[in-house]
Amino acid sequence: SRFVATVIPVCFRSANFRAFFPVVLGELAVMRETIDMVELSKFIATVMPLCLHSAKFQEIFSAWERHGFHVTPVHFYQPIPDTQSLPKTLWNRPSELVGIDMNCSVQLDLLRTCFPKFQSEYEQFLTTQTEEQGHFYLNNHLFDGTDALVAYCMVRHFQPRLIIEIGSGFSSLLLGQAAAKNNTSALICIEPYPQEFLKQGFPGLHRLIEKKVEDIDLEFFSELHAGDVLFIDSSHTVKIGGDVNYLFLEVLPRLEPGVIVHIHDIFLPFEYRRDWVLDEFRFWTEQYLLQAFLIFNSEFEVLTACSYLAHTYLEDLKAVFPSLEKIKAAVPSPVRWGGGSFWMRRKPGVN
Repeated sequence: SRFVATVIPVCFRSANFRAFFPVVLGELAVMRETIDMVELSKFIATVMPLCLHSAKFQEIFSAWERHGFHVTPVHFYQPIPDTQSLPKTLWNRPSELVGIDMNCSVQLDLLRTCFPKFQSEYEQFLTTQTEEQGHFYLNNHLFDGTDALVAYCMVRHFQPRLIIEIGSGFSSLLLGQAAAKNNTSALICIEPYPQEFLKQGFPGLHRLIEKKVEDIDLEFFSELHAGDVLFIDSSHTVKIGGDVNYLFLEVLPRLEPGVIVHIHDIFLPFEYRRDWVLDEFRFWTEQYLLQAFLIFNSEFEVLTACSYLAHTYLEDLKAVFPSLEKIKAAVPSPVRWGGGSFWMRRKPGVN
């Protein structure tokens, strides 16, 4: 029990997550010297389902949860899909986005007319990390490529008085840079687990709130007015008592007309990335709630959807952001150009 509680968390959180099972078995064999891995595998495969479906399941679930894991059966009631049964066509079958106005004329106007005004600024971005911490650079693999350049242009174009960011990191450095350039924008970051550069502060950052967003009173968001930005990069998962539920069900409906909203890692009209689901086992669900939120929604309008633009207007993206071809040359094209930023706004004048 002590071994399981100590070693399995390390295996799950390591870069070799997919290989954790044989590693654990190997360590057990070293400890016991007489354990046959095949027999142990059979034992686990036989006993674990019995435990999960027994009257003791609640006790077993709680014991695992105390050690940082949720062990549940593969079942149609569970939110984690049976990855072995997912159809191969799922990843290349775009949704028709029925009931959603993608506002293509506005998206193209921003892309073709507004964003190029700031090319001389974003072309100066660092591409790689320097020894000095707390500076944004494009090849950060967290908030980069099209998402980063579009975010910078959106903040520079709309000139928000206030940006409230939920979930902070490299995007914060970029937003701070744009806010400082505006000289009239203040950035507030909400991040329960901040990195050191957030604690130390940087140009453009007005305030850091080290709390979970679902623990922040709704009245706080009334500080956002027309033209301001709510920048969401959350847990991406719809779950009981979670941040995504709080934001979509309580915060967004209360926003004033004219407030701009950004949501990250949205790949509409496509499914979540195949490698994230099948290789990294990210079972995110936020974009399904966003799609449902927007269907027949006459109060919110799409401003810019990076994945959609790459799917529908790829050549326009390439023309506006030509430097990305070289900077992200090692990244497969759909990822390089698509990005995952989704920008929308509560329509001005809607009460």
